Amino acid sequence: MSKFNQKSIMLLSAMMFSVNIADAASIKTPKAVVEVFTSQGCHSCPPADKIVEKYAKDGDILSISVHVDYWDYLGWKDVFASKGNTLRQYGYARSMRESQVYTPQAVINGRNHVVGSRESAIQQVISQHNARGIGLTVPINASVNDNSIGISIDAGANVGDATLYLVSLKKAASVDIKRGENTGKTIEYHNIMSDLQPLGMIKPEGLNIEYPISDLKRNGHDRFAFILQSMSDKGDPGPIIGAVYIEDL
Repeated sequence: MSKFNQKSIMLLSAMMFSVNIADAASIKTPKAVVEVFTSQGCHSCPPADKIVEKYAKDGDILSISVHVDYWDYLGWKDVFASKGNTLRQYGYARSMRESQVYTPQAVINGRNHVVGSRESAIQQVISQHNARGIGLTVPINASVNDNSIGISIDAGANVGDATLYLVSLKKAASVDIKRGENTGKTIEYHNIMSDLQPLGMIKPEGLNIEYPISDLKRNGHDRFAFILQSMSDKGDPGPIIGAVYIEDL
């Protein structure tokens, strides 16, 4: 085979791979963001984890499993927990003027919280937000091309001082729990938050960025969300006003 033909085939293969990435990718705009603060050491959490799974499979709601570490003292170290996740939950508590945190806790659109295993309560809050026009009101436009994701927010959008965040997720993982309150159980988790990265505050002229797909997938993540969230004066998380998520890259 000639060098010309070899190069041509390699180029064609690369082009087909790029096209396949763009064609396979699924971009979804959810009607709400539900963060469920959970722990593998919490016996009350598995029903809430099932709700995360249901929403993750349905696709209308962006459910995020946020594992905290303060139950690790019971004898089982949550393999997905981080101090950063725990600090995020405490930040919500300060924003909502609550004196304590708990699991399972569902935080809806960064505005209100309910017990994470009570789906009817979650749905009620989502309906209230949408009826009052305080849900996800700012569109985030996303596109997938050969090797990057394009994210844009139109100029003039009512974003205030909101920051755009990249949420890196693991689609699903099963864990055999050998100690603690869930000893002997194998629990499947979905949309597990592995990283939360600020990309920058939104300016009045809007936003246009390109994010390399290779960077997104570097640490084994396989689902990604971009959320637009306001912060309090003290830097605590506040209302989420826009979201989009992408899978099958």
